[in-house]
Amino acid sequence: MTCSLTSHVHRLRQVTIAAALTLALAASSRPVGAGIADSPLPVLIAGETTIHLYSVPGVIRAGGLATFFSCTSTDTASMQVGVEVFGPAGGAPINDPVATSLSVAPGATVTFGSAAVGISISSDLAFGGVSKGSARILATSRKLACTAFVADQGNAPPTSSWQLTIIKKTKQKGE
Repeated sequence: MTCSLTSHVHRLRQVTIAAALTLALAASSRPVGAGIADSPLPVLIAGETTIHLYSVPGVIRAGGLATFFSCTSTDTASMQVGVEVFGPAGGAPINDPVATSLSVAPGATVTFGSAAVGISISSDLAFGGVSKGSARILATSRKLACTAFVADQGNAPPTSSWQLTIIKKTKQKGE
């Protein structure tokens, strides 16, 4: 009988420890970022706030097609601008927006994308193999006007291209 009671007490301690460990892990875990909506914003410049200005659905870089982002500063001071690309499942970004970000002078225009015949890019976003994805346009100032388009990378002028819809942060017109 004593052996059975000792075994029971030992098993109860194991269950209690396992339950406490599970609760501790659950309390310390953070939700995983799910793409443009809730992934943490990178720091483009130390000491300055990074702002998620625009979201762009429909990003592609596959089959000879690539997405380009053209942005013009409407500010009177320089700002840092970056583009963060996400794959079709969301999750973590698939490029490094800090490494590919640019300082944009007042009134200047920059283009983010990948090498293409006839399209001059200012910064290569260094991502590939995305048949459908999304992007966030980030900056250290709200005074930025942008457009996004998909174009044929191998022909100048491109034999096919189309404009992508840009939405303010995560709010599309009509909402």
